[in-house]
Amino acid sequence: MSLSLAILQNRFSAALHYDATGEECDVTSDVFSADERMQIYRNNFIIGLSEVLQAGYPMVLALVGDECFDQLARQHVLNNPLTSGDVSHYGEHFAQTLEHFPAVLEAAPYLKAVAEFEWQIDLAQQHHDSMSLQEASMPLALLHDLPAEKHPLVRLHLQPGVLPFAAKFAVFSLQRAIENHQFEGLDLNQAECGVVCHLASEDMVEEESWSLALTDEQFQLLQAIENGARLGDIPAEHLAQLNFLLEHRLLAGFSLMD
Repeated sequence: MSLSLAILQNRFSAALHYDATGEECDVTSDVFSADERMQIYRNNFIIGLSEVLQAGYPMVLALVGDECFDQLARQHVLNNPLTSGDVSHYGEHFAQTLEHFPAVLEAAPYLKAVAEFEWQIDLAQQHHDSMSLQEASMPLALLHDLPAEKHPLVRLHLQPGVLPFAAKFAVFSLQRAIENHQFEGLDLNQAECGVVCHLASEDMVEEESWSLALTDEQFQLLQAIENGARLGDIPAEHLAQLNFLLEHRLLAGFSLMD
């Protein structure tokens, strides 16, 4: 009896993760057995998604090398099924996959933080592509015309592709070191906080991803804005960093909260 398309698709997906056999997927045997044929599909499937992970986690790849990364990627692919045909954002929870390799984390204890950092970069692009500003948001230029007594009620809005990130390791400095092939003086055990961005370029012609380490005051202001705080609720020493956020185009608009 022939299988329905839905059952066949489910079994084939399971077989790609070694949870079903070639025979159960109605794969024909001849010179090669049904499972040998299925193994070809499995190999191509794993290689394809491993290449997606390489593109999403270039820092992890650079730190562990091709051979080790292949094993990390294989573990992730087999235990994190692809849920749609769109692979552009595949790779969530890769940092958790690293926990299955204690020897790797013992040799490079900062690696999980690096993976979390690189996923935040991916998320910034996703947010930029899928989110829009609230309809109530007003252009920042109108702040100049706002009466002073209304300033404490102002709630600033970040650009959709702007996300704060903090780690116990120097991931921002590490990213620069890898890009510049310059590791002299790098202290990985130094905690860092900063911002990850995916924004339109100043000329609005193309989009670009970038990240920047911040001071504690700059980071606290960024977090407060992300959490929806009014200006009147933000400490003055943090508000002093507002021009820095404006200069780096991290803010998009504002609204008034009673």
